Amino acid sequence: MQDLSDRISDALAKEEARAELFASYVRLALLIVLTTIALVNAPSLTFMANVFNFGALVVGYAYGLVVLARVRGPGYRPAMKYITSCSDVVLVFLLLFLYTKIEIPSVALKNYVYLVLFPLIALTAFRYDRMLTLVSGGLAVVLYLLLVAFLWFSKLVTLTPGGYERELFSADVTYVGQGTKVLILTVFVLLVSHLAQYSRKLFHKLVSDELSLRDQQEQTERELALASQVQAQFLPRALPAIPRLEMYGIVREGQFVGGDYYDFIPAAKDRLLVVSADVSGKGVPAALIMAEVRGSTQLLASMPIGLEDLLQRLNSMLYQSTEKKSFVTFCAAEIDISSGLLAYVNAGHPPPLLWSRGEVSSLVRGTIPLGICPTLPQLTTHTVSFPPGSMLVCCTDGVLEQRDLQGDEYGELRLREFVRTHAWQDAERMTQELLAEVKDFGGGRAAEDDMSVAVVKHRT
Repeated sequence: MQDLSDRISDALAKEEARAELFASYVRLALLIVLTTIALVNAPSLTFMANVFNFGALVVGYAYGLVVLARVRGPGYRPAMKYITSCSDVVLVFLLLFLYTKIEIPSVALKNYVYLVLFPLIALTAFRYDRMLTLVSGGLAVVLYLLLVAFLWFSKLVTLTPGGYERELFSADVTYVGQGTKVLILTVFVLLVSHLAQYSRKLFHKLVSDELSLRDQQEQTERELALASQVQAQFLPRALPAIPRLEMYGIVREGQFVGGDYYDFIPAAKDRLLVVSADVSGKGVPAALIMAEVRGSTQLLASMPIGLEDLLQRLNSMLYQSTEKKSFVTFCAAEIDISSGLLAYVNAGHPPPLLWSRGEVSSLVRGTIPLGICPTLPQLTTHTVSFPPGSMLVCCTDGVLEQRDLQGDEYGELRLREFVRTHAWQDAERMTQELLAEVKDFGGGRAAEDDMSVAVVKHRT
């Protein structure tokens, strides 16, 4: 919690520094506007009034450039915003005080320079500091009251009764006119202070949300990295040696790590169990379920049970140990070299493709995915011929669902055509080229889902 508070404070400090730089540029812009006004009015003013005006502008430019250089340099400190904001107000009233020395002292209370206070006070809202607005705005109100009191006690002006017409169109200074100016300035200061406080809260919330989102993103990235490590750890590290069987498998991680899994488990010296599975969901939870499926599959494969019994036991384990929203598509195929047969069961997995005697066929789905129901309905072991020269290609839905730039999926038809035209290749080369083709189909973009391919070829 303290770390989050410190990071928000740092962000506020940086934003205040940017706001101070912005205020410096606005200060110079106001000086340019005032210079233009002073030049336009110079012919109609007395010599002394012009001396005051242009002398104040020279001081203002010097002050503004010094502040700009300090703000842009490495020496900026947060406390400077109080110094610069209050100095702006003091300089305005210094000029108004000088106006009391000319022929008509009341001009000090009616000069347009007074209006410069409003944008100067408004700039304090960009620092997200209510106290800064109250201090600088309060100073402006106090100095104006002191200016009025100075002129009144010095007998330079006389406060008279009367309405706005007398205040505006004569040299007289009225109670209602000056009271209204003080009231407007006070209300403006309070409104800007409220805006500064509201802006600070809003900025605090935005920064807090951004930091939280960034932390969540970093946590997700760490989780995906961990999931990738778990996934890689449980994939086959060495391929079993089965006479006349050539095999190769790979998992290509997508944008979001999932729970793809393949395995080659020797059942006997002439038999091989090929497994391809995909856990629903992403990240560490899916990877952990995949690890559980792998461990259970290898344990059950060592027992003298059939494929149907293997899937039923896996289903019971997943149904009892995982949430009902989690499920696993699973396909298991047992290749018997001595008999030239392939027996398989499929639980909601994309149907593997079988290349045999120049034809490509699909090993159709058999039942629902694992972990959804207590038992698997219509679970049946299918047996097909797997003579020399045949090839089995298993993949997860990440391959089939890869989309091109137009949104079309790679699909089973393209996969069947690829298998038909590349069946002469060895298992490893074919797997690598399949994934390369799917990546090119997607325009070279990273896939959102993992892609898993397992290939077994019966050499002649």
